Amino acid sequence: MNTKIENVWQDFEEKDSLKTGVVLKRFSPEILPDCFVAMRMPEKVKSIAFRISTDKVDVSALNDLKDITTEIISDETETSKSLLLISLSDNSLSSIFAVLCEDLFNSVSSVTQENKLILALQNRFLEWKELFVLAKSPGLSPEKQIGLFGELHLLKKFFEQTKQIEKSLNIWVGPDTGIRDFEKDNSAIEVKTTQTHNHQKIRISSERQLDTTLLNSLFLFHLSLEKRNGNEYTLNTIIAELFSIIGDNKLHRNILNRKLISVGYFKHHEAKYNEISYLIRGEDFYFVSDNFPRIEEKDLLKGVGDVHYSVVLTSETEKHKSDFSSVIKSLGYNEN
Repeated sequence: MNTKIENVWQDFEEKDSLKTGVVLKRFSPEILPDCFVAMRMPEKVKSIAFRISTDKVDVSALNDLKDITTEIISDETETSKSLLLISLSDNSLSSIFAVLCEDLFNSVSSVTQENKLILALQNRFLEWKELFVLAKSPGLSPEKQIGLFGELHLLKKFFEQTKQIEKSLNIWVGPDTGIRDFEKDNSAIEVKTTQTHNHQKIRISSERQLDTTLLNSLFLFHLSLEKRNGNEYTLNTIIAELFSIIGDNKLHRNILNRKLISVGYFKHHEAKYNEISYLIRGEDFYFVSDNFPRIEEKDLLKGVGDVHYSVVLTSETEKHKSDFSSVIKSLGYNEN
């Protein structure tokens, strides 16, 4: 399903193909700044635009992405004002551009001062730079595909068993560079996904992942997979299931789209992810408490950091097993 912005661009291409100049459509009356989905005709350059009161705006900091151009043009509808036009130069990236633009519109929905609007755009463009580099990469590595599958499997579990879609999306903070994968207030879940042949060993990538110093509760979720050739149950499959559960809710679809892009999952890489299917062999929750085997930041000598280590799942760790009801309670799902 296309985003709202992609649908507007498609309408422009079908209905305004004979026009010249920039065609505009207001994105949403609920967003305070005057922002528009736009297209430059007859070239059909996909764009967005913001109406501003002056043409004396320095946009040089917004032109640091080679796939995007930013310019100030005259506003033919309101001649006393100008348009800050942001355009895509590489049409193969239109799906990612649409998702990022929609997220951008929502992020500035309450901004009324133009200087703050420009600053918000600059900050967002810094994030976009890395994402456009990822979009042109060959796609996620096998290890990252497995890791993402594990996080999405747990997200789907939250969707289905709590029925609280937006809350579940918001506590999935891994894509937003969270220390752990799911977190709310002082409770967190770290997800570890392994293949069958090494399921007894979990790789921990930093001394802070299993550190409970600033947390009320921390759970470790372990998903054991078997990889198979074919497309029976792939990374694409579980993502399609998540969107199916969400349905037509545009806000929720946009949040999920943005988070998938943040971890490097793009539509034009989908064919690559249809080559490997996953069979779920087992899944367990562990409550990480004082005697759970791990390294914490306080355990390190001064000057030691960037620690990587493994936790071996044994009869000792079995004592720490927990259940999903305890997890959702710790994250506040049972609160009114």
